[in-house]
Amino acid sequence: MTDTPNTKSVAIEYTAHAINHRDGGTVVLLGSLGTTQDMWEPQVAALSEKYQVITPDVRGHGDSPAPEGPWTMSDLAADVVAILDEEGIDRAHFVGLSLGGAIAQTIALEHPDRVESLTLSSTAPKFGTPEVWQDKAELVLREGTKALVDGVVHNWFTDACFDTNPDLPARFATMVEDCPDAGYAGCCGALATFDTRDRLAEISAPTLVIAGKQDTSTAIEVVTSLHDGIPGSRMVVVSPAKHLLSAEVPEYYTAALLAHIDSVAG
Repeated sequence: MTDTPNTKSVAIEYTAHAINHRDGGTVVLLGSLGTTQDMWEPQVAALSEKYQVITPDVRGHGDSPAPEGPWTMSDLAADVVAILDEEGIDRAHFVGLSLGGAIAQTIALEHPDRVESLTLSSTAPKFGTPEVWQDKAELVLREGTKALVDGVVHNWFTDACFDTNPDLPARFATMVEDCPDAGYAGCCGALATFDTRDRLAEISAPTLVIAGKQDTSTAIEVVTSLHDGIPGSRMVVVSPAKHLLSAEVPEYYTAALLAHIDSVAG
């Protein structure tokens, strides 16, 4: 397996869970901008009963390095494919939320032979404008991720979640604030140039699209455009839920995820 032209992979940190279940297949969980692999705790517990699960820290997040930029989404995808190579895994089920969904789309387009299935959650074929991401990167480098925390986390969780389970958004606020500034800004740069709108029809892997109906970070009509563009895809809308529905409604999210992966794995 070779990288696509001009991509530069780095060795990112990851955890391989339930390696005794590798024969059943491998699931790779790719998270949102500003998070670590810990965001997937509810899903790891359920998935690892049947599958090997790999949870990477995206480049510049958690314990993964933040090499000098700029970075592209192809670079972030190459980092993940390098994990498969290191572990001797030919194909995997890829689950991506937000930024992770952009990485998963890129893997499906640039390394289609490595993809058993796709689950794309709270994500898009294009996120806003390059100027928005450039401004966000500059703000983070100038003032730190703490300048974004409040707005980010209120886009991730419903008001009801803040009222009934405030520890959950507080946990993710800490996660975002602890994200290395250079890593957050570098991934903003990758998102600024990401655009798969004209290539969605090339995605051939069985695909499930999941959206939170109340998502104010990636609006439901944007998430729906993935379902409209990817041949044969299915879509699930969760309500009430915002952007980080894997954490806010983990039982519903994990059930939909498992049903999709099980249907492909046979």
